[in-house]
Amino acid sequence: MTGVTVQGPVERGRSPRWVEVPGGGTRTFGTCACGLCSWDLPIAGEPDFRGAVAADGPVWWVANLSDREPLFVADVDRPGEATAVRPGERLPFGYDMAIVTPAPEPGALSLTVFATVAEPPRPLVARCPAIRPGSPRLDPGARYYAVLLALCDGAPTSAAIAARLDMSPRAVDAHIDYLVRKLEIPEPTLRRNGWKRTALIAHARSRGIVRDRRLARTA
Repeated sequence: MTGVTVQGPVERGRSPRWVEVPGGGTRTFGTCACGLCSWDLPIAGEPDFRGAVAADGPVWWVANLSDREPLFVADVDRPGEATAVRPGERLPFGYDMAIVTPAPEPGALSLTVFATVAEPPRPLVARCPAIRPGSPRLDPGARYYAVLLALCDGAPTSAAIAARLDMSPRAVDAHIDYLVRKLEIPEPTLRRNGWKRTALIAHARSRGIVRDRRLARTA
């Protein structure tokens, strides 16, 4: 079963809004200029950009709720190869990270969709309250894990990581945002540029998620 996170447009100086789509669930999104529309993920603006994302089985689905305008879905690493979803149409996708936009070429008005393995079901018997659960499980085969490794290996910028992993800097930033949420890393009171990278590296090494590979090479 697949779980999905849908992240809204990123505004300078603000943390993006996002919603979780649990396995078997559906969440809606749409532009709104009146502030009264009942979308799960409202988007400021006036273009007719509205739809729904559903998590169903090994794939996730995008439904276009517009009456007349198509929307477009593309792998975040291949934004120029978008698939059009026509009004009233519902299509499946298997990307682990994608961009949903109202135009063939991605612009400021876009959503980012992350597909993830759903969390295991809760135990039938309550867990002992004195035993604290560990960090959320990461998939070593996922691209976000490769980004985390590159961070811990000393890559200083999103552009450097992107060049190393053959992806776009925007995709790297989106993976970093996703890791911060998944690992439940709190925002500092005073946010400085690059705090997410610093926090991710410190968290990964302190929890043993990834070793300091530079030290490992010299050992």
